[in-house]
Amino acid sequence: MHTDFDPDPDPSSGSGSGSGSGDSVDAMLAQWSRWLPELDVSSSAVIGRLLRAARLTEERFADQLRRRDGRAVANVGDFDVLQTLRRAEPPYALTPGQLRRSLLVSSAGLSGRLNRLERAGWISRTTSPDDRRCSLVSLTEQGRKDFDGLIESQLALERELLSVLEPEERAAVAAALRKLLLSLESAP
Repeated sequence: MHTDFDPDPDPSSGSGSGSGSGDSVDAMLAQWSRWLPELDVSSSAVIGRLLRAARLTEERFADQLRRRDGRAVANVGDFDVLQTLRRAEPPYALTPGQLRRSLLVSSAGLSGRLNRLERAGWISRTTSPDDRRCSLVSLTEQGRKDFDGLIESQLALERELLSVLEPEERAAVAAALRKLLLSLESAP
């Protein structure tokens, strides 16, 4: 499903974002209803909102990372590497394979992230003491300190973004998304 569209192709129609009565997915659904009324797009009411909310949230995270005082993180993908390493037990080190599986990223994508983070001093790469054929990716001491300062501002942004939902609404959304994610993660 594609969610990039003109949210109000006909401002006089009273539908779409120009009317203030709905969100951009409501506008998309109205367009489908207008042009292909026999098409069942009810799933797009959920999937479209998930995808759009994810994109807009990621844009807000990226904007905050760029505006950060002090040492910046290039993008949300790099931030994901750092937070995955920070959640690992001390010495905050994982193999590239463990990172790939955790982040669901290709080898090439991970390699680019690691190169950027290493050049910026966030991480170091060493040979594993347990298996010399394997490398370890670790947060540097300064990287850990800087990340600990960065994570709180990111979590504050998450809380701000979710502040439009009541606590029980957040719990219901989290439960429904957990159910969906468990299904997706267990699929072959």
